Amino acid sequence: TDLVRCTVVAEDLQQVEALMEALDARSVVGLADEEPRDEEGNEELMELLTVADPATETDENILRITAISNRFDEGYDDSKSGGYRDLSVSVEVGWVMNDGLVSFSLVRDWEALRCQRHICEIQ
Repeated sequence: TDLVRCTVVAEDLQQVEALMEALDARSVVGLADEEPRDEEGNEELMELLTVADPATETDENILRITAISNRFDEGYDDSKSGGYRDLSVSVEVGWVMNDGLVSFSLVRDWEALRCQRHICEIQ
């Protein structure tokens, strides 16, 4: 639903790349033994991301990138979307409720804290 979707407007592809680098710095990508889903022609984007390695998780990893759909790719058939193009990144977040307040948790703590989790879409 749109409750878990947000839009980031970029002026150019350099800003899109900077956004992906910022997401990568705060994310675990896929699972430790699994690549994220490459939904549509994302070879260049996938090279920007660091595949999950538990040894490299930091105190900034609050997201897990689960899928990427790159409709800017030259190989994308924009007739499927009426000419519309975007980049869609699905991220999983984990949280706990403390005294009625939501606290987002580090990916490495999700299991131990028995976090509630949800996948959100960033376009």
